[in-house]
Amino acid sequence: MLIISWNVAGLKPALNKIVSDYAPPPAPSSSRKKPSSADGGGSHAAVSNYLARHGSPAILCLQEHKIPPSQLSSRSEPHRCSSVPGYESFWSCATLPGCRGFNGVVTYVKEGLVSGASSTPLGDPDLDGQGRCVMTDHGRFVVFNVYVPMHRDREALVRKMRVLRALGNAMDRQRALGKKVILVGDMNLKADKRDVVRRARVVEVDRILAEAADRDDGDGPAGGEPSEPPSFPQWKRDVVRNWDRIVSALGTIEAVPRKTTNPTTKETFDRFRARVRLGPGGSQYVSLGQHEDTPEEALGCYGLSEVSYDDPSSGESVVIRNRNALSVDVLAELMNKVCGARWDDETVRAVGDSDSAGINPACPAHRWMRCLLDGDGGGGAGKGEGRRMVDVFRNFYPKAEGRFTCWHQMKGLSKDEGAGATGRTDLDELGDAAALSATTASGLFEGGGYGGGGIATATRRALDSQFLGGPHTGIVYTPPSYSDHVAISLLMREGFGGEYCRTAGGGALELGTDPETKKAQPHKRQRSIASFFGSTAKAANSAGEKKRKQPTASGSKGANPKKDKKSLHSFFGKQNTGSKK
Repeated sequence: MLIISWNVAGLKPALNKIVSDYAPPPAPSSSRKKPSSADGGGSHAAVSNYLARHGSPAILCLQEHKIPPSQLSSRSEPHRCSSVPGYESFWSCATLPGCRGFNGVVTYVKEGLVSGASSTPLGDPDLDGQGRCVMTDHGRFVVFNVYVPMHRDREALVRKMRVLRALGNAMDRQRALGKKVILVGDMNLKADKRDVVRRARVVEVDRILAEAADRDDGDGPAGGEPSEPPSFPQWKRDVVRNWDRIVSALGTIEAVPRKTTNPTTKETFDRFRARVRLGPGGSQYVSLGQHEDTPEEALGCYGLSEVSYDDPSSGESVVIRNRNALSVDVLAELMNKVCGARWDDETVRAVGDSDSAGINPACPAHRWMRCLLDGDGGGGAGKGEGRRMVDVFRNFYPKAEGRFTCWHQMKGLSKDEGAGATGRTDLDELGDAAALSATTASGLFEGGGYGGGGIATATRRALDSQFLGGPHTGIVYTPPSYSDHVAISLLMREGFGGEYCRTAGGGALELGTDPETKKAQPHKRQRSIASFFGSTAKAANSAGEKKRKQPTASGSKGANPKKDKKSLHSFFGKQNTGSKK
């Protein structure tokens, strides 16, 4: 059984690309016929072909479909996406004001492998109305397909933690029913430092200062550069020697308004950039970071104070960033611009790989995931028995580096590792260079430019690189023109579906007709205008046939079939035609 999860960042544009790139060749002119609406206008053949080349997944979980429920089973439904041949589809759509047209998750399951579904598994109308989660029931196990919101500030983190706590409770409710749980989706969080590019890993400087103090042999001033043991790396010596200077400079930081211009369109934008003062009397200004939309965004990554928020669920103050915690990238920038200690790419890589750098240990969302994997039930990750979960990718590829599922489409998909996409076959298959080569199709995929114009059209060779290797557990490197995310796959052992996709009594699964399942299939509840005409015409024909069979007197209407026929107007009642006879 193959399970694939993919954030499509908009199902309609992703389908447009799939249909354009993988539609079957047209039939010869002599036998060519116009595609019917029943097969999605020919789109279903392209989608079926695409899924077949990806191993025909038994369960396909998509996030950010961004389709409102009103479009399903209507003329505006993209490529008849609710009715892929051979699959049942189950939808959670964003229905709350302000959310419509965003978010949304959908799970496709091969017929006969699902007994029911829920588009409201979180048990919170506000969260379920955001289109965050859909759960499918497969007999002995359930699959939660989730799109967790990202966060860039405290308010967004509060919303994220609300979703995660509800998710933990929902999974516990299924475990209490004796179900195994599979969790897939875009979680927008990290569980391991290898899930983060080296430059984005967090360094807690206080730990380095404490380590330096412990190693000081007493010959120098307190907090000075340690001399023993030699293993204390030079970059740590740089931090200890210059930290007071960095603190002093950041005490002068401010966000300054700036005008930026699109080089192609010449359109101007109001932005903000951080700067600090250096030199005697603060006479020298040094800019930091990039241009940002708000002053808060420009200053956000340079704060040294502890950051916390008030958790509305517990009323407690929760720390989300420890004191003197900076990303590797920011620390390297400060060392270079403020202190004049030039850290090259090799030094930055060493810092990111060191034990002193990792994921933000104070972030509640990261702690939630760690609790889920460690099985201690803390952080709102759930408290039921058997709650410990396994990170499948890390379980099978514990040494893999550079494996990320989201890529920057405007930067040519490059990463900060300094490894080029060479197309070589002798690369370490678990190393950074191999990961970069895979995600760029050995350099064949080109990123979009900041000036606009989108992503360059890929060659057939580049597009087909996503199919190499066949069904497997790992990453499916889908083209960047389809989505800014790649897919992740899980290949279960042979016979898993037949063994686990069973009723409690061991029988075959049949799709239920309970209200929750029906709600998760809104496309089956909506009647199109074509179906209305079909049922109306059928009823009219039946009535006419019955009337013709009845005995009638000579000269009656029943003796003249032509007079029994009704016009289309008669189905709508009398209409004002605007003329008289």
